[in-house]
Order: sequence, then structure tokens, then C-alpha cells
Amino acid sequence: MSTEPYQPRSLGAVMSSESGFEPEADGSSFRISGFISVILALVGGFAIVAWPMVGFCIAAVGFGLFALRKSVGNIKPTGTTAGKIGIVLGLLFGSCGISRPVSYQHTLGGQAEHFAREFVKLASTGNTVYTSELQKSYVNRYPLTVPLIQRYEQDRLSRLKAAEEQEGSGPPAGMDEDESTVPDLSKYAPDHEWILAQPVRVYTKYGRLQATVILAADRSEKPYQLNVTMEHLFHKERGTSEWHVDGCMPHRERIVAPMTL
Repeated sequence: MSTEPYQPRSLGAVMSSESGFEPEADGSSFRISGFISVILALVGGFAIVAWPMVGFCIAAVGFGLFALRKSVGNIKPTGTTAGKIGIVLGLLFGSCGISRPVSYQHTLGGQAEHFAREFVKLASTGNTVYTSELQKSYVNRYPLTVPLIQRYEQDRLSRLKAAEEQEGSGPPAGMDEDESTVPDLSKYAPDHEWILAQPVRVYTKYGRLQATVILAADRSEKPYQLNVTMEHLFHKERGTSEWHVDGCMPHRERIVAPMTL
């Protein structure tokens, strides 16, 4: 006779043994998807500095929800807690990764719009000297000690003299569409209310951070629109930055062919 103590078995185990079948193992006791969710969420933390990494945050939330699926039985599967942590981290890092570039675009766009309006207001006063100086890069501007009005008058006379010597060779050097647009703004009062025709577009072109501000003169069906292109410049020596007026011209819709034959 065996001296081992009697250990009762559950009714399901007894019935399974009597019927000749072993009890089925609970396959949902360990859910690796929860741990995958945590790993993806941690990798998605780089979305704070590189917003394309938001995709890892979305995947972390997906794996976390899959780990929290309904289980069979009363035993809590292993990995559900990790799935909850992965969901929280994925949402946190994902929201930071998305909100950072959005706020960045909003801040820079607001600054570009403000300085574009100030430039147009200055151009409306008819002061072509300062508007021309603002359209230069800070390294190409005249020093503060130089009398701008006299210097620009000398430059204008020099261009006229060069044009007379080379008569018929075209417009004087330095005259382009940007410069010819600024005097046209003098027909508008400095306090004229310009309307933002389109949302400010902030973009990077050839490594240069730029913004395009399109202003409309009124709310008519086809108003006069002005296209002001701004460039954000950073002074490495002084540690400061500024907005430079890269171009100011009438806005024209580009004609783009639907296809090239």
C-alpha cells in the first residue's frame, strides 16, 4: 500500500483522465506581444527627435492592445502588464513626436508671418533703401556707420552710368522682379490690413530653412496677392537668429502640366 498522501484532482482533470485525454494547456498564459509592445515603445522614444519614429509608437500600441485581448480561464496571462506599459509609453512618446514638429511649424510660421507683415508695412511707406537692405543677407549689409541713403544713391548713379555705356544690353545689373515689386506697394497705406491668403508654409530647401507667406490685399474674388519668401538665418558667432526677406513679388499660380508626353 502506498504511503503518499492523497492529493485530490479537479473534476475536469478526473474526467479527462477517465476519458483517456490529457487536459489542454492554456496557450494564453504567456503573451510575448506585451513585451514586444514595450520594446517598440522604447524604440519609439526617439520620435521626440525624429518624428518618423512615431510608426514604432503606433506599432507598440497595436501590440499592446493585442496582448490585452480577452483570455480563457481565471488565470491572468503573463505579459498583460507589459502590454499596458507599452501602450502608455507608445501614446506618450507618439504624442510628443507629433506635437513637437507641429508646434515647431506653428512657431516658425507665426514668426515668418509677423516679419513679412512688418516688411510689407515698411515697403508701403516707399522707403526702398531699408527694404533693399533687409533683402540682403546680414553678412552683405552695409555697416551701421555707413549713410545708407547716400550710398544707395551712389549705387543707383553707378548703375545708370554703366547702362549708358552699355546701351541696349538690357536692364541695369541688380534690377530684378523683387526690387521692382517693392515700389508698387507704396500705393497701399502702411496701416493697410493684409489678409493671410494661405497657411504659412515652412520648409527646408537645399539646407535652408524657409517660409512662404502669401498675403492678399482684400477679400474680393481675385485680389492682389503678394508672395513673401522668408529665410531663417542663424548667427553662429552671436548665437542669435533672424528672418531674412529672400524675395517679395506678386503671387502667381504655377501652371503645371498633368503629364509629360
